[in-house]
Amino acid sequence: MKVSIKPDHRALAEALRRRVLEGPGETPPRLRQASAERAADGLATEAPYDDLARQIGEAAHRVTDAQVSSVLAATGSEKATFEIIAAAALGAGLLRWQHAMKALDEVINASA
Repeated sequence: MKVSIKPDHRALAEALRRRVLEGPGETPPRLRQASAERAADGLATEAPYDDLARQIGEAAHRVTDAQVSSVLAATGSEKATFEIIAAAALGAGLLRWQHAMKALDEVINASA
């Protein structure tokens, strides 16, 4: 008999969110959380993080060198800048994933 193991995607997404936004890093968790929230259509945050996070949320492929450079100048480190970028990308990605999961749940519940 073949046993099917289905991963709990919601639990995995939450673990990823906690690790990136609340785990140890060069940047304070609150700054990473604010960047993630902004990228997910949240409230504006402080400059220069706001511009970069907003752009990542709207259209990441349009992020400019100037946006990244301004965050690098503010953080003083490439690792800290990467943390901000990764947090914003996670926020934008989780928002899209949550919308997709909601749509799937609605389809499943409608057919039940």
